[in-house]
Amino acid sequence: MVLNNLQPPREYRDRECPDCRSKREEVEKQQQDEEEETRRMGLRVKWHRECGLPIQLRNIHFRDLDRKYNPNPQKLCREWVDSFELENPAGSPSLILYSAVPGVGKTTLMVCIVNAVLEKWKGSTSSKACPIRFISGPELVKRIRATYGIRKDDNVHEREEDVYRELNGIKLLLFDDVGKERPSDFTRETYWYIINERMNAGLPVVLNSRLQITGGNSLSDLMGVDTADRLYGMAEGKYVNLEGPSYRWLHKTP
Repeated sequence: MVLNNLQPPREYRDRECPDCRSKREEVEKQQQDEEEETRRMGLRVKWHRECGLPIQLRNIHFRDLDRKYNPNPQKLCREWVDSFELENPAGSPSLILYSAVPGVGKTTLMVCIVNAVLEKWKGSTSSKACPIRFISGPELVKRIRATYGIRKDDNVHEREEDVYRELNGIKLLLFDDVGKERPSDFTRETYWYIINERMNAGLPVVLNSRLQITGGNSLSDLMGVDTADRLYGMAEGKYVNLEGPSYRWLHKTP
């Protein structure tokens, strides 16, 4: 019986034996858990759509991959996901995927990482904001360049601070195809700001590139020596090296 005339309304029940109360509470808890998981499923779908995954790859999972093609990189990426918690990402190492040649599955592995992270997520549904952002290096540079010259009274187009605000504090930030943008003072300043901010916050970066950390035509050239040095430290001095013939050539896929 519910007494609605009381503030707040109170529910009174007949006396229950301990076993009955325990069973009732267990059923109620199970119902609450099922309702929360239903809300999680809805958020997973929403975040999967919003996070920026390439449309042609967004439904690929680790279980779909050819286990014989670059098996060690697949293993290392799975292990990274196993140790990563979307609810508590601080302190997780960054991850760098490198290959000297195109078409060996760097982007595909990053998509698999996102999908696996979403599948294992069991956090609170109180926050609706997408905690994952997948963006290419060239797209990032293009978006920030496009903000230059925007009039102060222009309230339609995004501004440079809007782009940075979108990325700052994101729990899982992934950069695809880093190195296809042209090195310049602008790219060095852009990457310095983002990488340094994430290092200070203890948040990881996952990226792929055909550029090595140092040397000629490297991430050091693109991002700046200090930024690449920080990134190398955030990845704990490791990177995932992909090799072999192009998967696209082998299987005639995009």
